Amino acid sequence: MSTKGTAEKIIEAALHLVSEKGYTAATTKSIAELAGVNEVTIFRHFGNKRGILKAIIEQFSYYPLLQHELNKNITWDLETDLLNLSIKHFNFLMSIKDFVMIGFKEAMQFPEINEEIANIPLHIKNELIHYFEEMHERGKIREIDMEAAALSLIAINFGHFMSRARLETLVSDMPIEELLKTSVSIFSRGLAP
Repeated sequence: MSTKGTAEKIIEAALHLVSEKGYTAATTKSIAELAGVNEVTIFRHFGNKRGILKAIIEQFSYYPLLQHELNKNITWDLETDLLNLSIKHFNFLMSIKDFVMIGFKEAMQFPEINEEIANIPLHIKNELIHYFEEMHERGKIREIDMEAAALSLIAINFGHFMSRARLETLVSDMPIEELLKTSVSIFSRGLAP
């Protein structure tokens, strides 16, 4: 059995158990049993249960996709770029919505989940700050608090995701692309020089 295959089996088993029974019930022993490995193998690969949690969160992180978009698909047109990033972020979150919802449910009881999950928006925030700083240097946005702008965009997009993930179309059946386009347009006008 290859190292990569073993790690993947452990992550899949942990995710399955957390989804079915919660974080507490997903013990390293039960994860090992489901993955078909010895419990010592878990410790060798991940150190402890938190190490598995960290690996799961990294696997479900939007950050690599965001980096790709910022490195390959930036047009330096604020509204175009933010709409592209917002649509990609929304679609990514919807693709892992069950995992996100489990994270919220379990994070109330286990601070280590919050600590690990916080790394995702932290990385997104930092990348958006760099983007906004470059846009300011190019004269395309006004002088603003870059961190506040980045956090505001994250909040807008995450709010749309949570509404759609939890309530589906009960609040609005507006197509998500139209909703994001409107939000990004309003947000972008607020940054205009």
